[in-house]
Amino acid sequence: QMHSAETVRHRVQSLIAAENPHNILSDDSVAALLQKEGIDIARRTVAKYREALRIPGSAQRKREKMPA
Repeated sequence: QMHSAETVRHRVQSLIAAENPHNILSDDSVAALLQKEGIDIARRTVAKYREALRIPGSAQRKREKMPA
């Protein structure tokens, strides 16, 4: 079935919000998780949505979320 861009953006946001600080999700991993949920999405689309939501990339999130 078709998923609206809005719904998919929300899923991207919630997956990243819930990620384990010791296991930061790459755009590839987010795309793979969404595909398991039946949402057919490309890694670059995940990246586009993530940037639209002003969520930094996995490398930066890893630096931000790791306890000093």
